[in-house]
Amino acid sequence: MAKNEFDKASYRNHGGLIQRLLTLYYELKHFNQYGKHCCIKRHVEFQLTDHAILKMKNDVVIREYAYFQLTKPNPEVYIGNGVVIGRHCMITIKDKLVIGDNTIIGGYVQIIDHNHSFAKDDLIKNQKAEIKRVLIGNDVWIGAGAKILCGVKVGTGAVIGSNAVVTKDVPAYAVVGGVPARIIRFRE
Repeated sequence: MAKNEFDKASYRNHGGLIQRLLTLYYELKHFNQYGKHCCIKRHVEFQLTDHAILKMKNDVVIREYAYFQLTKPNPEVYIGNGVVIGRHCMITIKDKLVIGDNTIIGGYVQIIDHNHSFAKDDLIKNQKAEIKRVLIGNDVWIGAGAKILCGVKVGTGAVIGSNAVVTKDVPAYAVVGGVPARIIRFRE
C-alpha cells in the first residue's frame, strides 16, 4: 500500500466526492465553526436547540449513526483537532462538552452532562435536571460502550476501558475500567 493510501475500512478514509459533499452539508447546516479535512459519515443525526454552539477543529472524523442532542439551556460542544467519534455514539449536552485534541472515542459511547433528580415527593419527569459540564483532555482513548456522565473531567492521556461507567474525575494518564470506573493503573 502506498504511503498516502488509506484502507477502505479505516476511520481515516474520507471517501470520494459524495462523502466530501455530505460532510460539507452537515458542516454548513449544523456547525457554527468547522475546520479543514473533516469527515462526517452517513446517517449522523443532529438535534440542536436554538442558539446551540457546535464547533470542531481540523481532521475530525464522525462515524456513522452518531447522535448529537444539544438541548436547553445553553449547550456548547467543542471538538478538538484530530478527534474520532465512533459509530453509534450518543452525545447529549445541556451545558458544555469539550473534547481535546487527538482523542479517540469508540463506538456506542455515551457522553451526557445532565441527570434527573429523583426525590420521592414528586414524579421524576417533573424534577429538575442536575447539569454539570464534561471536559475531556487531549490524547484520550474512550473504549467502546463506555459512558461518561455529568460533571466528569477526564485528564490528558487517560484511557477509559470498554463499557466503563465514569462517574468521577479521571487523572491524567490513568487507565480506568469497571462500573463505576476505578483506576486500574497509569500509562507508562
